[in-house]
Amino acid sequence: MKYFIMAALALGLAAPAAAAYEEEGLSEAIISTDTAKNGDEDETQPFVQESDEDLAEFVTDYIRRDTALKGAFLLEDPDGKKFLKLQLVSVEQKAQPTSESAKTVSALFRDAGGKKFTVVFYLQPGPWGGLDIFKLELKKPAAAKKAGH
Repeated sequence: MKYFIMAALALGLAAPAAAAYEEEGLSEAIISTDTAKNGDEDETQPFVQESDEDLAEFVTDYIRRDTALKGAFLLEDPDGKKFLKLQLVSVEQKAQPTSESAKTVSALFRDAGGKKFTVVFYLQPGPWGGLDIFKLELKKPAAAKKAGH
């Protein structure tokens, strides 16, 4: 008898809820008409579409924000023994393509001793639009040429 009363009560409460659901136009099931993508299909890789000036400005802004946060642009030295505290000298205004989906922008830095370093910023499209710096490469400074040789 308990079960009969509970079932009747549940049915009595379900009818107004179903009517309200239908009244809102929600009674139709949402079905996707898109076909499922086959794993064999060619997916095009997104590529960096911004101009060279935009890419240089993006890198410059990134460096300025990082420097404001830390007081200097910090990178591990090529030998991995210490961190270099670098100050921005200039950013190359011409980006170089590395692949179909990535480009590089180089920036020149100077440490406290006046030694210059080149840092290469690798850019690709970000996961939700925009740009993403996915790799930094520190180039060793060229050895100073001896005078008189």
